[in-house]
This record gives sequence, structure tokens and C-alpha cells, in this order.
Amino acid sequence: MALAQCSREGAVERDPSTLTIHVADSDERAMGPLGLKWFPVFLGLTDDQDRTGQPQSRLLERWEHTPDYTEWTVHLREGVLWNDGEPVTAEDVKFSLELWTDEEVLYENPWFDHITVLGTHSLKLTFVEPVGGTLFTFNWLPMLPKHLLENLAPEEIFSWPFWVQPVGNGPFRYVRHVPQTMTQLEANPDYFGEAPRIPRVVLRYGGNRLVELLSGNVDVVSGLTPLDAVQLSSDPRFRIYHRIRYPQDIAIVWNHRNSLFSDPDVRRALTMSIDRRELHRLLSYPDDLPIFDVPALARHHLQGVVPAGLPFDPAGAAALLERAGWVDTDGDDILEKDGQEFRFTLSTTANETTEAVYLQDRFRRAGIRMEIGTFDRDALRERTDRMFDFDAAIVYYNYIENFGEFRRSGYENANASRLRDGAWFTVDPETADRNLFELWEIFEQEIPVTYLHHRIEYLAAHRRVQGLRNNRDLFSIVEHLWIDEDENEGGR
Repeated sequence: MALAQCSREGAVERDPSTLTIHVADSDERAMGPLGLKWFPVFLGLTDDQDRTGQPQSRLLERWEHTPDYTEWTVHLREGVLWNDGEPVTAEDVKFSLELWTDEEVLYENPWFDHITVLGTHSLKLTFVEPVGGTLFTFNWLPMLPKHLLENLAPEEIFSWPFWVQPVGNGPFRYVRHVPQTMTQLEANPDYFGEAPRIPRVVLRYGGNRLVELLSGNVDVVSGLTPLDAVQLSSDPRFRIYHRIRYPQDIAIVWNHRNSLFSDPDVRRALTMSIDRRELHRLLSYPDDLPIFDVPALARHHLQGVVPAGLPFDPAGAAALLERAGWVDTDGDDILEKDGQEFRFTLSTTANETTEAVYLQDRFRRAGIRMEIGTFDRDALRERTDRMFDFDAAIVYYNYIENFGEFRRSGYENANASRLRDGAWFTVDPETADRNLFELWEIFEQEIPVTYLHHRIEYLAAHRRVQGLRNNRDLFSIVEHLWIDEDENEGGR
């Protein structure tokens, strides 16, 4: 069977040399800052980190830094061209970094103090404070052609016509589009790397992703719910892939300002009352999803050095709660201490309803009464990050910078703060890890937050689409995919 391709009127034709990808938004600016599907057409500075945490060359070929890590000199690949034939230069990189950090755009923090172009293919970034991996936080952003964009207003970046007909430097280049229907890309003949194995890619906009996949209009869909993924996994035409969004973890933040959660024995008991493996199964998450109690980066999980989290142990949890003074004295199945019942409200959003209802049941069995307060994401952030008006909350917890001075949770531990700073701001990775590993020991004892699970995304692809892997972003690896028509049993 042939792959799907949109005709001029948007009808579906079959073409074995074309990969069709569903894009949920109907706006053809998918390769812009609202769609973020830019890496088939644009290059980033470096590629994903390997298991050791080292970034891989992409547009940047090599880099070095001063002994104090305050100046980094980066060198671009020579011979890289924009699709209009103009060479990619250091001026483009300087322009792009300053654009993405412009106060009218602010897609990334301006970690650098200033940027100096040293030559056609080299530039120097100067930082006020020493930086290590911070330099590569820009990896998720594309480098853009200065000669085409320098006179456009940054505050209008989201509506630039450029995103509809982008001029890039990546493995694919723009060919044509049908408004709100599709965009066609083709392999870039001037690409510096190995030519893509699939000659054409079509981004097909809008419509129900499952309907589009099942009807054969598209070959790959992303943004699936776990339930979608489970249902599609029984269809022999498709394979399911997942991506862990390191380090965006879903966690319960206990408000340490509330006397209920000021005792580490209580926080440990609450964590041990949750069967996190059962919760993962309830959410239809992978069976091997790790259970952990410490903040870590992707490389720590990939290296297998993150310690296992507390086990599900209701009896042990009950003993800890009793030791902390929480017992059921009147036989009503609710724990009390000094005349106070153990009751609290868990604040969350509708996206975490399954987790909240599950926790409510588990805590009920432990003699704890938990109410659920549901808010939209902005309101929850206001309550937890600014007003501190919550008992406990399910939130995204992003590594350790979210702790700040532990303001959200109110957790206070001077040694933990020192180690946190040493892990986050130390440029030498070995020294940073030593600080982090010591911080882990404190976390395992104190349990200031309870990690529930990683944030996971799913996609489904027709079996003939080869080269997809778990934990890789689809749009960053399109150039490495290929089509095997022998995998086409069952038809479309």
C-alpha cells in the first residue's frame, strides 16, 4: 500500500515515498513558535544529549570555554546553506539567540551577558556567572536566517508569514502548502548531513487524530492519551511509542507550612500509602516506568543511578503515623491527633483527576480524609507559587530549579539548599553530581515532595514507518526514518 499525500484540494492520494504526519492544530504555522514542529526544516545548535549528558554536534561543530566557564567560544559547521542559497553564519546564530531571548519574545532566559561574532563561523558568548549545561538550554530553539528576518518586529513573531513558507537549513525544505489543510516538505538537496531516507513529508492539519490515522489519511499521530494508546495497541497495523518528558515530573507538593505535613515521618507514611506501580497501571503507563523519590536529570535516569523510591507498605505507613501520634481513638476510621482529625484538600487540575481520585481512595484506607480541589492551571499556579494557599497539590515538578528557596513547599533545610545550589549552579558535572547525590540522601530521609510519575507522551505510527524509538521527539528524528512496505499487512 502507498503512503498518504494530500492533493491540491486536500484529497488523499497514495504515494510510497511520502510520510504524512498529523498536526492537531489547523494553523499552517506549525513550524513556528506556536507549533514547535520546526526541526525537520531548521537546525538547532546541538542534538540531544547522549547517556553521559554530552550534547552532540549539529549546527555547532565544536565549542570550548575559559577555565572559569564564563566565556564560551562556539564554532559552526562550514558549508551549511539556507534554502535560498545564502550561507549560514555566526551572525545568524547571534541574531537568533538575541531574538529568542528578546523581552518581547522570551522563549528562553537570556543566560548570556553578550554575544560577540569572532568570524564567519565562530562567536563568543560571555556570561556573568559560570555556566555549564546552561549553554545548551538553547538546543530546543531553531537558528533562523538574519537576512530575512532582521527587519521584522519581534512582538509580531507569532504571526510572521515566514512560518507558513519557512526558509530553513535542515534535512527538509518547504515546498508548498494548502491553508489550514497541509504543508509539504521535501528532502533538502543542500543538507550537510546524510540525505533523508524518506523523500517527502506532509504535515496534515486538523481533524480528529484517531479518525485520521484509522482512515489512512496519516501515518503518524502524536498527543495520544494513555487510553488511546492502549486501544490502538491492539490494532496490528500500528505500533505505539512513548516519550518520557525528562525532567517534567508529576509530584505531590506538601505545604510544610501546614502542621499536618511538617513531620517527615508523616510525609514518608503518606508516600508509602500510595501504590505507585498500581497508579501507573491505572494510567496505562509502561510497566517499567521507574518509581523514585529524588530530583534527577534525564541522564541520571538513563544511566540507572537514580535510587528506587519507597515501596508501597500500608503496615509500615500505619506504624509511622502512630509513631507521629496519629491514631484512631474513637473507631470512626479517621486518624486523630490532639483532637484534630487528619483531613486536608489536594489541589489539582482536571488533567490529574485520575491521580487525585486514586490518592483519595488510598488515603481513605489509611485513615486520612482528603478532599479534591480542582483549578485551572493558572489558578493552581497562583495558589501554589504566589499565595501558598494550599494543603497539598499535584504539580509539574521540573528538576530542582523549581525549588528556588523551597518557597512553593515551604520546606526549610539549609544543607539541602546548599547542595541544591551546588548541583544546579556548578559547571563541572562531576562536582554537580556529587552535590546532587548528597541531596538525594536528604530527600530519601525527608521526602519533602512525593513523586508520582514522569510526564509521558504517546504517538502511534503505521508499522511500515521504521526508525521510531521510545523517548525520542518525532520531529527531531524524521530524517532518520524509513518506510518498509513489507510491514504493510492488513492494508489501510
